[in-house]
Amino acid sequence: MLVTGHQTAGRGRLDRRWDAPPDANLLMSVLLRPTGGPDRLPLITSTLAVAVVDALDDLFGGQGSTVRIKWPNDVLLVDGARPGKVAGILAELVDGDPPAVVVGMGLNVGWPGPDDEGPSGATSLAAAGLGIQPRSLWDPVLSSFGHWLGVLEAPGGVEAMRLEHLARSATMGQEVRIESPSGAVAGTAVDLTTDGALVVDVDGNRQEFRSGDVVHLRLVGRG
Repeated sequence: MLVTGHQTAGRGRLDRRWDAPPDANLLMSVLLRPTGGPDRLPLITSTLAVAVVDALDDLFGGQGSTVRIKWPNDVLLVDGARPGKVAGILAELVDGDPPAVVVGMGLNVGWPGPDDEGPSGATSLAAAGLGIQPRSLWDPVLSSFGHWLGVLEAPGGVEAMRLEHLARSATMGQEVRIESPSGAVAGTAVDLTTDGALVVDVDGNRQEFRSGDVVHLRLVGRG
């Protein structure tokens, strides 16, 4: 495991760059060799997202912001003082026998602050009213991650983690637009597959998406 207080060339999906001031946020990468079989690998991102949601929910203690997962790899504060993306997660496969996964996360703790503009759509725990230090989150996040990794690797763990992700999803039930190099598709997010794909109802036909940018348009049933 590698934890740092500063990164100069943080990388997200599609090689997007992410920078943050020194000692402002929690930045970590973990090398994992899952023992439950290769079918567990696609759900590592979901497992860390579930762990982060639970750790942050404990911090908020039912007061302030609600924490949810935006498919495929973001953690959101969906209400409260400053809603937006509070964390991003990226997992990459490392060839070997057995194969490994490096899963990295950037969790916005102190930046962007309440008076910082920051990247579009970004928020932080400080902006949501939690004045804590990044290091104080190491133990709760890693403890939660360890628990859910144990669930993932147990018999029936793939389906169990699929359901845990669904229970914390900000994307399910939303009208969404999936943007990819092949074009954009709009529909209603209705499910996740056991390999982490998003199932979208497009004009009555269910389509599975394993990559792409998701734009939440509105919750179905609301104007």
